[in-house]
Amino acid sequence: MTPFSNKRRHRRFSVDVMDIRGNAVFASEIVINDISITGASLITDRKLDMGKEYSLRILDNDVDLPIRGTVIWCMENEAAGAEDEHGHLKYAAGLQFFDLQQETITDLIKFISSHLLETHKQVKVHEMSGLRCNIRFHVDTKETAVLNIAETYRVIKLSLGGLLIESSHSLESDTRLHMGITLPGDLHLSFTGRVASCIVSPADLSRYEVGIEFVEMPEPDRVSLKEFIRRLYLEDAGFSVT
Repeated sequence: MTPFSNKRRHRRFSVDVMDIRGNAVFASEIVINDISITGASLITDRKLDMGKEYSLRILDNDVDLPIRGTVIWCMENEAAGAEDEHGHLKYAAGLQFFDLQQETITDLIKFISSHLLETHKQVKVHEMSGLRCNIRFHVDTKETAVLNIAETYRVIKLSLGGLLIESSHSLESDTRLHMGITLPGDLHLSFTGRVASCIVSPADLSRYEVGIEFVEMPEPDRVSLKEFIRRLYLEDAGFSVT
């Protein structure tokens, strides 16, 4: 049962004519092919937009490196469809890093040093200086990073318990996302949402209708949502709301 079935305990309202927009950040599966302190090439399950900024998070043992980068190229992954664990990753892309702090650079160099593919040629990258630090290395790890992707979406339906959105991406059930919506009157609500359903949009086969359940929401935002829903109830009943 989706969060927008007829048995749902919270009444849902169609709000698509209000042009309510929201935003969400979700983690996209990626594999790093090679990396330097200036950028990385990777394969991913989604096409990345040229010139757009993304947040790359490298995870490895005690290392947690958040790095921002700009997409400088993106193309179809020639190896996509192969019968291996990464055959479903359809796109390859190049990311150029920017605004790296010295501490992040140091940790990134340590990460590269510990994952050189050709260990017999391993060098102490952290002892290098100048442009030689920009040498790009293939790394031996394939499960070390996620790419945080921000998306703007349109809200189709809204209730006290969740919302139905239109998205350009298919999302897996039970995925949790940091999200936000802006209601009429420039009222912004932030919350954590859980993907309860995802189907191809009947109106546009290239897009998806995603049911989101509210999981966590700050109390002031919840109060604002209740007031907005109350106004929708009154308007639907024929009362004038000012």
